[in-house]
Amino acid sequence: MKLLKILPILFALLIIPCQSFADMPEITAGQTYFDVMKGHYVLKDNVRVVMNNHGLKATVTANEARVNVVAQKCWALGDVTFSHVDYDLKCDDAYLQWQTKTADLVGGIDFKGKKSVAVTSNKATFNWEEKIADFYGDVKVTAEKDLQFAEDLKLEDDVVYAHVRYNVTENKILQLDKTFDIPNIEIPDPDK
Repeated sequence: MKLLKILPILFALLIIPCQSFADMPEITAGQTYFDVMKGHYVLKDNVRVVMNNHGLKATVTANEARVNVVAQKCWALGDVTFSHVDYDLKCDDAYLQWQTKTADLVGGIDFKGKKSVAVTSNKATFNWEEKIADFYGDVKVTAEKDLQFAEDLKLEDDVVYAHVRYNVTENKILQLDKTFDIPNIEIPDPDK
């Protein structure tokens, strides 16, 4: 009888921790292998990783990638596209973390929102849960009339900004800076 009381508790302890993790990503590539020593998938040629983190679904395509499903991280290299329902974000390289729902992007940033805005920059960070993008270095914004601005902000014609903060959901520029202390955004080495 005691065993019948303990079984539901053991079952709950096994199931509850599993629900806190993101779903296993869908991974496809021309060449795929699992590096047992490093604990991640090594992907080359036509890489496609579809992540579904508690309903927040995003697709990453790249020339190469490494994916650690236990640590919930992805290093995407070369011709990277990060797509969601509301936007497409292209760059040279990206580092994505499912647990924090963040992406660090470097080189040739090209953001196209579905709501009338386009942004180019050298580097960017993106939080796909909060839908906030920060663009850094040589930032150019192109927008149609539907774009909204935080109080006292206005987009100036032909101005290159050091930093722009944008809310994807609200289609709203939150911050425009002509000068800004740009953070050091780099893609970490997946082998460390």
